[in-house]
Amino acid sequence: MTFIAENCFLWQKLAVELRLSDTVESVVRLLRADVKVLLIRFGLHSTPESRKLLATVNEAIEQFASELSPWKPVVGIACELSGMIPRVKFCRAMGPIQLALGRRIFLTSNHTYEDKKVENVVYVTSLEMYLDELKRGDLVRIGQAELKVCKIKGKFVECCVRNVFGEEFPTLVHPFERVQFGYPNSKWIPDNRITEECYLALQHGCRFILVPDLENHRILHEVERVLRNYSQENDVTVHILATMAPQATEIAYQQIIPHLSGLITDNANLMKFCRTNCKTILYEVHDSEQFPDEATLQQIDTIITTPELVEELKSKLKQHNQSLIQQMNPTISRKKTVLNKCIEYASKNCKANAIILCTTENVCAAERLSRKELPCPVLVTTSDDEAIQHLLLRKYCFPILVPEGVKSTRLLIKYATVYGRKFGFLKVGNLTVTGFGDSGIQGLELRYVPDDFIMLFQ
Repeated sequence: MTFIAENCFLWQKLAVELRLSDTVESVVRLLRADVKVLLIRFGLHSTPESRKLLATVNEAIEQFASELSPWKPVVGIACELSGMIPRVKFCRAMGPIQLALGRRIFLTSNHTYEDKKVENVVYVTSLEMYLDELKRGDLVRIGQAELKVCKIKGKFVECCVRNVFGEEFPTLVHPFERVQFGYPNSKWIPDNRITEECYLALQHGCRFILVPDLENHRILHEVERVLRNYSQENDVTVHILATMAPQATEIAYQQIIPHLSGLITDNANLMKFCRTNCKTILYEVHDSEQFPDEATLQQIDTIITTPELVEELKSKLKQHNQSLIQQMNPTISRKKTVLNKCIEYASKNCKANAIILCTTENVCAAERLSRKELPCPVLVTTSDDEAIQHLLLRKYCFPILVPEGVKSTRLLIKYATVYGRKFGFLKVGNLTVTGFGDSGIQGLELRYVPDDFIMLFQ
């Protein structure tokens, strides 16, 4: 390819985990850097903090939209529920708790202590699930401190700091630090927290709900019930993502994954299972050393990372994807004459810079293409907001929102080409493979991007 546009080889999507320190300006910078999904983890923030972060995200998206006008930014908001993960919870403003050897501390499930910092008493989320099984002598770990259970009375568990790992002494326990027990939880007690967190997320424009550490289908069914009620009331589609608990069995995978839109995992077998079931695969990278190997990267649709790693990951992804093109050996089965297969074949043999889909069934066609090994991004025109959310996490697929009523193939191709020029997917002289038709893909064209291309909005 002689003419390589800036984002031509950025096939995987980037999702970034936001922190309380992020501002409207810092989030806008992430959006300018082509971050497609903004993630907020409710388990690491209080309800007011989560609400503040959601407001920041929406203000940033609105500001970014004003910069792109008349284009509408294609950005998704994802929220991770607190789930069943036990965490210490107290007022962040009061600072961390010091744990020294021999210190006695009370862990409690009493909500009275949830937003306070009381001497020697710490609220732990989801502790009620463990109270029946905890016994004297059991070990509990909070951060770098190991505690021994001395006494259990009602909703209070008296513990003594038995050991401190690491160099710092005494160790500091910060709000929302994870609490680890010596065994997995054996039961789940429904409460209002799931409903409250789901509604908080959905009312602020979130369309991706992430459920952490799923071990079985019980909590998933409760989330589905809440989302179903909200969807019926507000006529929106919500996508459920999840991570699987380490102790989850293969039977649990088979029960849970069909209910999900996608899974966050680094497990090769789970990735294969997701591909078989046409589910989105997400992968977390929080350190430059965690960059996935070649085989894993070929399976991944979206990478979740931190703001600091965005530019480094973009560079690595582009370099890796460009090298893949040299290894591709395009083939087409004589038994399959579907034009969707022809598009894949033509894009490889002609070394296309982009695929453009502009049909009434382009979402299904794009989804099928996202499971192939392509040499370029897929620009998908649609006037359906739900279709945009559906494709947002898919590898290769970049949905483009066009005005209602635009049916002309020529105009749709023009919209996609202008979008590609504006956002770094295409340059003058690039070649595109276009699939079009009134029902499904009925035609295929090869086009080049001219240097005198007339912009749509002037």
